[in-house]
Amino acid sequence: MNTGLFSIARSALLTHQTALQTVAQNVANAETPGYSRQEAVLTANTPVRMTYGSVGTGVSVSTIIRKRDILLDESFRSANTMAGDASMRRDLLSQVEAVFGEPSDAGMANALDQFWNAWSDLSAQPGSLAARAVVQQRGRQLGQLFNDYDTQLSTIRSSTLERLDNTVSRINAVASQVAELNVRIVGSETGGDTANDLRDQRDLKLDELSKIAGTRVVPQPNGSVSVLIGNSMLVEGDTAVPLSVQMETPNPLPTTPLADVPVRIRLGTSPDRLAPLAGELSAMVKVLNTEIPGVRNRLDAMASQLATAVNTAHTSGYTFTGSAIPGTAAGNFFDPGSIGAPVTAASLKLHSAILGDPSKIAASGNASGPTDNSVAQLLSGLRNKEGTVTWTTPTGGTETGSFVGFFRGAVTRLGIQTASATDDAAVADNLTDQANLRRQSVSGVNTDEELVNMLRVQQSYQAATKMIKVAEEMLDTLINLV
Repeated sequence: MNTGLFSIARSALLTHQTALQTVAQNVANAETPGYSRQEAVLTANTPVRMTYGSVGTGVSVSTIIRKRDILLDESFRSANTMAGDASMRRDLLSQVEAVFGEPSDAGMANALDQFWNAWSDLSAQPGSLAARAVVQQRGRQLGQLFNDYDTQLSTIRSSTLERLDNTVSRINAVASQVAELNVRIVGSETGGDTANDLRDQRDLKLDELSKIAGTRVVPQPNGSVSVLIGNSMLVEGDTAVPLSVQMETPNPLPTTPLADVPVRIRLGTSPDRLAPLAGELSAMVKVLNTEIPGVRNRLDAMASQLATAVNTAHTSGYTFTGSAIPGTAAGNFFDPGSIGAPVTAASLKLHSAILGDPSKIAASGNASGPTDNSVAQLLSGLRNKEGTVTWTTPTGGTETGSFVGFFRGAVTRLGIQTASATDDAAVADNLTDQANLRRQSVSGVNTDEELVNMLRVQQSYQAATKMIKVAEEMLDTLINLV
């Protein structure tokens, strides 16, 4: 009997020492990212059968479990995917919107107003060289503003492409780490144990993948996980398939070079683009393939049709040298470009003749009337003329309006998209925070709760030591009787 008491008390001491170590591990990792609270599961030892019945043999730790809920993980990662997409889209669209900085005295709307005002002033003084110099200056500034907008859009595109490359490299690195952790977890759990710390590391990597790539996780019976991206397998067992970024060159090639060659994400050696995309990856590809080209194409349409409209009106006029009559037919005001290199926002500029000599600017529409101002009035009237800009969207829709109206419509549309992305990001962040709080209520460490557990285990440990003391006293009494 005494031997039985010692054995039971010893098992209690060892078991509660392990339970106390588990509590200490939780407290030590209360602020460790990705750590899941652990719990020592106690089980009564197999009893010994006696003639008078079964006698207990003590207690032991059957396993140390990780407090984790797979459904809460899925909920968090789903919200994290939406947050990654919306936040990245908000950040990139905000950069594009900042290019225009409207409303502003240095923006396009003001530059167009000043350009038309200069023509209006010239119509009031058709013979003034100073008024022509102002028209020249305003036209040059307008062309430069288009050029600057295009350059800034190209800069944003280049930085986004670099960011996309870095993101794909990070996805590949994390996916390889998940595959490696799969191998280590399967190896560690072969004997029936649970590799809690390794599973925590893997879950932290899976959380990261959910945000940047919108991945989905499928647990496997052997302890590994399979990771899906789009409708394809990114990680399976010990294998991770790498992603790559490729330019999707049109076939056949367009007659004019594309400023925004579409990009696609490929998985492994597959010739097809990866779809559907999600997370930050989706936002970057969409901005590169849709948003930036949409803004640039609208600017190109404006620049091209501005050059055409102004040149058409200007070439109907005449310039005069001194008092010589008749006047000389005026040339183009803006450089008209060519079939292979049409006018775009990147190339809009004054014609070389106008740039070199403001006297080449026409105000008169009458070869015999140097004081006529009909051409200047015609050009000034383009300010509010509807239908001067028309652009067909990729979906077949049509956007049209005056130059200022079309531009303001484009900026307003961009502002609405940015505001929508900002709202979506706020909602998604809130949903992610809520999902994380629900998950932390199960897997997070509450230090107050752990301290209570520590006191409870400590009391059990102390009770076991008292049991040893009692057993020792009983044994001494028995020995003394002998």
